[in-house]
Amino acid sequence: MEQAKKTKLLVGAYHFFSFDSPGEKQAKNFIKNVEVDESMLPPVVDVEYYGNKKKNPPNADQLREELQIYLDSIQEHYNLTPIIYATEEMWNTYLKGYFDSYPLWIRNVITKPQIDREWTFWQYSNRGRLKGYQGEEAYIDLNVFYGDKEQWKEFH
Repeated sequence: MEQAKKTKLLVGAYHFFSFDSPGEKQAKNFIKNVEVDESMLPPVVDVEYYGNKKKNPPNADQLREELQIYLDSIQEHYNLTPIIYATEEMWNTYLKGYFDSYPLWIRNVITKPQIDREWTFWQYSNRGRLKGYQGEEAYIDLNVFYGDKEQWKEFH
C-alpha cells in the first residue's frame, strides 16, 4: 500500500469476509493491519462463496449478524461507510434488504448488473489485461464506477 500511495492512485483496503470467523475478530484483524488514513478510499468487504460454501451454505441470519458487527466496527474506526462487494447471487440470497444503505460493488462478468438497486461499482470482467501489469496472475479484474467525475470526487 505504501508504494501505491506514492502514485496518483487513490488507495484503499479490501477484506475477504469469512463465514467461519466472528465479525468482531475479522474487524480487529483488519484494523490491526490497515492504518487510518484520511486520504484512503472506504474499506471494502468481499462477501462471496469460497471453498465448499456454495454446497454447504452459511446460515443466513448468522452471516448477516456477523457481517453487521464487522461493518459497524469498521465504520466506527475509520469514520467511513464500508463498501460491500458481492456477486449478484450472494446479494440476492443473503444481503438484499438488509444492507441496502451501504455502497455496493457488484460482480457480474456476463451482463450489466441485474439487481433492483443502484450500485456504486461494477466488476464487469475478471479477464482484463493492463499494459505494465507484472503480477503473478495472467488477468486482472476490471471495474467501473457508476457516476461522473463530480460524483467520484464526492464519493471519496
